[in-house]
Amino acid sequence: MEVLFKILGRTRVRHQSGFTDEWGKPKERAVLAVLLLHIGRPVAVRTLAEWVWPDGSGPRDPAATLSTYIARIRAAMKQWDLPGSLATEEGAYRFTADPAFVDYHAFQRCLRDGRRLVRGGEHEAALDLVDSALRLWDGDPLADLDTDRARNQRLVMVRDQWLPAVDTMLEGLAELGDHDEVLRLLDTAQAEHDMDVQLAKRRLQALYALDRQEDAVRYLHDFHRRARAADEPERADELRRFHDGILDTPPRPTRRPAGVVPPRHLPYDVDGFAGHTELIAELDALIGGRPKPRLIALDGLPGVGKTALAVHWAHRVRDRFPDGFWFVNLGGFGDGPSTTEEEVVTGLLEALHVPIDRLPGTAARRARLRDLLSTKRMLVLLDNAADDEHVHGLLSLLSGSVVVVTSRVRLSGLTLRHGARCFTVSPLDHDLACRWLHDRLGARANAEPDAVEQLAALAGGLPLALGIIGEHVAAQPRKPLRDFVNRLRARRSILDLRISGGRAMVSLRAVFDCSYRELSPQLRRLFRLVGRYPGQSVPVAVAAALAGAPEDEVHDQLEALVWARLLEAREGDRYALHDLLRHYAVEQFEADDGEAVRRMLDWFLHTAHNAELCIYPHREGVPMLERAPGVVPHTFDDPESAMDWYARERGELSAVCQFAAAHGFNEHLWRLSNAMEVLMRLGFKDEVVQALRAAVRAARAAGDRFGEAGSLSNLGFALSRFNDHDEADRCHREAHAIALEIGDRVGVAVALRNMAERLAMTGDTGPALEMFQRALAIARETDDLDTEAGVLHRMGEALRLGGRTQEAIVQLHLAWSLRERIGDRAGAGATLACLAAAHHEQGDHYGALSLAHRAALELHQVREVSLEAQAHLTLAAVNRDLDELETAESYAAGAVELARTARDPVRQAAAFDLVAQVQWRRGEHLAARRNWEAALELYAALDDARAGAIEAQLAEWTEPQVPRGRTSESVTDSSAFK
Repeated sequence: MEVLFKILGRTRVRHQSGFTDEWGKPKERAVLAVLLLHIGRPVAVRTLAEWVWPDGSGPRDPAATLSTYIARIRAAMKQWDLPGSLATEEGAYRFTADPAFVDYHAFQRCLRDGRRLVRGGEHEAALDLVDSALRLWDGDPLADLDTDRARNQRLVMVRDQWLPAVDTMLEGLAELGDHDEVLRLLDTAQAEHDMDVQLAKRRLQALYALDRQEDAVRYLHDFHRRARAADEPERADELRRFHDGILDTPPRPTRRPAGVVPPRHLPYDVDGFAGHTELIAELDALIGGRPKPRLIALDGLPGVGKTALAVHWAHRVRDRFPDGFWFVNLGGFGDGPSTTEEEVVTGLLEALHVPIDRLPGTAARRARLRDLLSTKRMLVLLDNAADDEHVHGLLSLLSGSVVVVTSRVRLSGLTLRHGARCFTVSPLDHDLACRWLHDRLGARANAEPDAVEQLAALAGGLPLALGIIGEHVAAQPRKPLRDFVNRLRARRSILDLRISGGRAMVSLRAVFDCSYRELSPQLRRLFRLVGRYPGQSVPVAVAAALAGAPEDEVHDQLEALVWARLLEAREGDRYALHDLLRHYAVEQFEADDGEAVRRMLDWFLHTAHNAELCIYPHREGVPMLERAPGVVPHTFDDPESAMDWYARERGELSAVCQFAAAHGFNEHLWRLSNAMEVLMRLGFKDEVVQALRAAVRAARAAGDRFGEAGSLSNLGFALSRFNDHDEADRCHREAHAIALEIGDRVGVAVALRNMAERLAMTGDTGPALEMFQRALAIARETDDLDTEAGVLHRMGEALRLGGRTQEAIVQLHLAWSLRERIGDRAGAGATLACLAAAHHEQGDHYGALSLAHRAALELHQVREVSLEAQAHLTLAAVNRDLDELETAESYAAGAVELARTARDPVRQAAAFDLVAQVQWRRGEHLAARRNWEAALELYAALDDARAGAIEAQLAEWTEPQVPRGRTSESVTDSSAFK
């Protein structure tokens, strides 16, 4: 049964990621510890208080305080889904659960079972059981308690349970003849119990068993001197008598011949090793206190620190391997020849002091090594294996040992054939990398912390890169760190940064070269192409376009690169390169790979075009470039999946557009950037404006006047929704001029419509309507129903703003009917929202409610977030006027959130204003003031005239006089590039 509560150390509980003491306050943890200690038994309040508070330091009312703690403990148990019940019983508390859930009680059970096995002569099984029990101790028992009761209990637990458990362990080891392990365990136990006679006896036994008589006598004299000095002569006499008994007893055989030193070879531990604490803890738990034969494989990308981790961990656990530890570099990746199995076998035999010349044949040597290691407990590190086959033949010889294999490739074959546990070593996180550099560079790092942050970022979490940077900087102590940052940034990579050790040169490029050379030509090419992808993670479909090959074939190649640890698999069908590997891959890019970039851009352009046509089926869209052979763009079944693609890929689209701009693909860029206008619906206005500015520049650079006019028109539309009306006006005028120049009549109509809308918003209704009529005539002459519907919608809005509400309703109905006919769901929803506002202004509350509900539903389904906020504003205003204040506040609050999501400060300010009006009427004056202040802040930032009215009203501390039946501002649709 799994342990869920710990009191052998700090009071901890089991969570999904492991044990934690980060819950509750210290006294709450102390209370739980006492209840767990007495599990199943009632603990009186008075007794519990004596456990928790030292004399004279308790609260005035311990019962009340403990009641509060108990309630919090119950809540924590429920939150953490922990078993057991905590009941109140007549002035006492009882914690009821299976005792095996608590480490202390589980320890007691294991110890009892272990002693029973020892008595039955089953020493191996007993050792495993007692070892698992001792590993439950994580420190001083009841560490959260600091009272006399707790201190006395600790002494009893150590004296009557921990020390007997250790002695049971020592007895079993001695019975098995493992006296080296006895001494190792004694070194730990006697650190705090050096005067315990029973432990001293075990040490004498082990020393004599290992034929270390001089050490035994020296230890006896030392113990005798210390016991006399402590005025405990009876201890000294007891040990002397025991020693004399040993001399009268024939010696027992040891596990190895006297004088034979076991192999003890490891490289130096890494100075200042950092990170991977969870992985190291997993490795520790995997082998336990008495290591059983295990096969462990560590993989990871080049330079990630696999060898350093393996060596560091080996140094941590080396004392658990009395029969030795051995390291060998297999050279699977490198410039020189790799180490053969025969060389490994010969090296291990020599380390075990076996005369090689007596075993001339390979078979004889392998058989001898197998026999030797079958009775030994060794740790063997096989570093830098090329693949599974590189070590496969050795594993049957080492099956009695703990074997750790490191490789740059995933060694899954070892799992399938030998039951290996495979772990992937990840790069260090940024904070840990910074701390490592701070420790390495000392005072220089403290003087330039920003430079350290930047150097750590350049290293990308690779310990090898950090080490090279650290050594390079340390070797030039008078140079400021910012100079190194500037140099490495200018070169855009640290691949060529190297350190010299005589003739040997160490650099990331050399390390990456070794892995790259091992790839097949086909995988090398795909690795280079993936490096050219500008986004965060490349989908399989895009990789297939880059390679000009079928997706299934490319997917298998990507998986092969993952297994080679040159690529990382991400969620779904995506793959990513480490930043430094990306720099390396780009440098390998060859001239004949150039067409691949065009195929990648074709894939994004045509996929975006397909998505746009699915979302706007009533539009023709921009004229497309012919796609390259081998490019299979994605298609969409419905507008929802197309919108999902845009939302999911917006970051990748931005990166691809920036790449196209940097490399002169202007024809792709202006088309693809205009397709990103769809993201306006989801509130990503910054990305849209940035993309459309790039589209204008690209179209100009390509000399495409049609594309330039359309891009200007879309940019003006986005800017007007961003409340940057001056620049929007310039864009519309310029688009109009270009459309006239090239004879694009639809472009002229769109520009006239946009300019007329701006005139209407500023109050020039007459000139605006005249301009709308010109645009409408052109739309009808060219039979462009989408433009016609957009003009009618805006005419209706202009009439509504001019106070001609009945005429506005007529035009809006025409617009809505036309949009329904051509399948423009977003446009139809926008027009319904305008109609709702118009009906509200006429006093037709129920008509307005019906239209606004329909508009809100339609706009929600097509994800027009900003216009959905407008529909909610109308619903709130109508309910306010009907004195349905709770409903009104709910809709207004919803409008606040929708407008915030859409990054629409005008509608957000209007929504705050409406919330405040409703709250004032409900008597919630303080809340109303806070919302008016929020509206004021937004309006003031926009330099909107409504800021002055709200400011004056706040000064008077009275309710603003808002005309009944009026919502905030006009509603416009989301027409895009024609």
